[in-house]
Amino acid sequence: MPRPALAASRAVAVLNFLAAHPTEGFTLSEVASRLGINLASAHALLGVLTDAGYVARHPRLRTFTLGPSVVALGTAALECHPVVDLARDAARELAAEASLEVAVTAAAGSHIVFLARAGDPSARGVPIHVGQRVPLVPPLGSVFVAWGGADAWLAQADDPDALRDVLETVRGRGYSVAIEADARKALGHALDDLAAGPANEQLRASVEGLVTELGRREYQVRELAPARPYQVSMIAAPVFGPAAEVALALTLVGFEGELLGREIAAFGERLRDVGLVVTQRSRGRVPARG
Repeated sequence: MPRPALAASRAVAVLNFLAAHPTEGFTLSEVASRLGINLASAHALLGVLTDAGYVARHPRLRTFTLGPSVVALGTAALECHPVVDLARDAARELAAEASLEVAVTAAAGSHIVFLARAGDPSARGVPIHVGQRVPLVPPLGSVFVAWGGADAWLAQADDPDALRDVLETVRGRGYSVAIEADARKALGHALDDLAAGPANEQLRASVEGLVTELGRREYQVRELAPARPYQVSMIAAPVFGPAAEVALALTLVGFEGELLGREIAAFGERLRDVGLVVTQRSRGRVPARG
């Protein structure tokens, strides 16, 4: 694997940070502090990005936001990936139908990135920010690896055999179910703090530790007893691409109170069907069973 170029990594970090806070502006010192970059490097980097139009600087407040060139990139990206627009439309319709929040996510290297959200945020939901990234490590992201590419993901698990059973279940029913856990609640708050506050190693370590803690609990539900109540955290289903790969995931969050197993199955099957419709409309291909 090639050694990452520091300047390129920092440029990506700046754009990701501003994308996660699209309605806010940040001064040079705030950008440098939150991303852990020294002032001189941040100044030079923001200058290059501003000259190219990827970052805009407010003339009076001297704050930085995303620039108009990013809009051109986004428009071009949507033309390359029309499935995102189709998934976004489907998320809006499903959010209105289910009275829940729906997220559209994609796997990006070692992370899951939030591309879109629809519906009103719930006090019980995972804090969702478009542009936010979370680690693609067990038990998070099973829906992205259930149909292929699971080896690296499983290698990070404390109990890979148990998670292999989970992935088999996800493939069989076409969606994943995550139950509520104290660690998940804490993870949601930590991710919110990480997106909103200054970056620091202690907070990042807390996020990684909470993800690891989730991996030690019964976080992913395998068998759903129809009459048993569950406290559900999220339900996710895939949207497949032209090579039968998982291109995106649609995720329902914000469930109020407990749900019976049969109610969870109804939500999951509806979400799975929406994902299959988006797959068909975007000319994706569902993997062959077996």
